[in-house]
Amino acid sequence: MILILLLSAASCYYDNAEDLYGSTPCDVSMVTWSVDIQPMIQVQCLSCHQGASPSGGKDFSSYANVKLHLGGAVSRINKPEGDPLIMPPSGPLSNCSLSKMDAWIAAGALEN
Repeated sequence: MILILLLSAASCYYDNAEDLYGSTPCDVSMVTWSVDIQPMIQVQCLSCHQGASPSGGKDFSSYANVKLHLGGAVSRINKPEGDPLIMPPSGPLSNCSLSKMDAWIAAGALEN
């Protein structure tokens, strides 16, 4: 009976890859507008920041508009969690997304 209990308990063990190996590293060596930044903006920003009357008057639907408002946008996405001015309002971007944005800006915020 004890043997059956031990075997059944061992069969319920579950390994989580993130727990075993850590989180996936954030690669910021080759951040580009088209692969990294534009998709992030489409998912995180465009629901409010596009169209005829974008929120805050900031339209992020094109590279030129993002570049025009980049300083203010970066200031807002880097606000601490809980700050009423943080963007997006749903909560902070992931550390990896923030790192990619920083790397893209440091490389000249190119439309690549």
